[in-house]
Amino acid sequence: MRSDYLNSNSSVGNFDLKIKKVTADITLTDADSGSIIMVNPTATTEVDLPALSSISSGWNCKIVLTEDTDGADAGMGQKVNIDFGSGNDVVGLIGDAVDGGVGQHAVDNDDYIACTANASAGDMFDIFTDGARWYVHGLSKDASETPFASAAG
Repeated sequence: MRSDYLNSNSSVGNFDLKIKKVTADITLTDADSGSIIMVNPTATTEVDLPALSSISSGWNCKIVLTEDTDGADAGMGQKVNIDFGSGNDVVGLIGDAVDGGVGQHAVDNDDYIACTANASAGDMFDIFTDGARWYVHGLSKDASETPFASAAG
């Protein structure tokens, strides 16, 4: 008879998160799917997502801006550009915590999320693909500091 709950004989596997810390430009690969990418930039940093043709539907990651210390509002100090690849469709939005803030919405020809040096540690972006386009759901202290853009910031 099948049990309705987990017990000592149940197997759940290893559910540790895959954490990757980044301080400089990086191109993500198929192997990075499912990872949390912690970006602590030492200079303007670009995170290139893999080419859609090289990955399968379901590829995903979370990108989190960090200073590896307690965060400060508008305290990143360096720019971070997340590159979806030229000409790829991007669907998504970035909400923010600013009172009455309208957030950001991806439009045609947006190839980047261009985080300014005034972005905040803890700003984050969940990104996945259905194999044909990228989808993004982000949360930022101030979305005007983490806009979708047609070029790197």
